[in-house]
Amino acid sequence: MSARVMSVLEDMAPAVEVYSIDEAFLDLTGVSHIHCLETFGLQVRQRVMRWTGIATGVGIAPTKTLAKLANHAAKQYPATGGVVDLSCPERQRRLLRRVPVADV
Repeated sequence: MSARVMSVLEDMAPAVEVYSIDEAFLDLTGVSHIHCLETFGLQVRQRVMRWTGIATGVGIAPTKTLAKLANHAAKQYPATGGVVDLSCPERQRRLLRRVPVADV
């Protein structure tokens, strides 16, 4: 099943780094067709669900550590719809104040 998820991700991004059996980082550097990262995150969730039946959380951020924090928040807070974008430094600060580092 993990291979199917990774295959879906590879179809959606030019570079995918498989981090573990159930985690990957997508590098969107230079991608010009994505205008809203949250919308893209929702599309990733929907496509993975459609092709594998697996619910995912999507964390978007400028660094891998912040992306893991965003993913943690996407899973913890249902109001996010499963996608958290931490591109904005103010959003990063707000979330960093709320979540103990050990939780990430």
